[in-house]
Amino acid sequence: MAKKNGNSMVPVGKTIINGREVSFATYRVQDGDTIYSVWLKLRDKTTVGALKTANQLQTNTLVAGKIIKIPLVL
Repeated sequence: MAKKNGNSMVPVGKTIINGREVSFATYRVQDGDTIYSVWLKLRDKTTVGALKTANQLQTNTLVAGKIIKIPLVL
């Protein structure tokens, strides 16, 4: 699960999104999660495109248990 401090996610590293360095938190994928459903939970912090780019995803499908980056672009 994402590291959280209250309602905010705690940055744990940096990644490059569209040539810009941005902080990211992490999230452990739950059974049934998709990129879209994760984005709905975190839409005040990131975008679908940033999620896909940071995690080098071509589809919206995620594997339960995998830890993904949540780029904090917003």
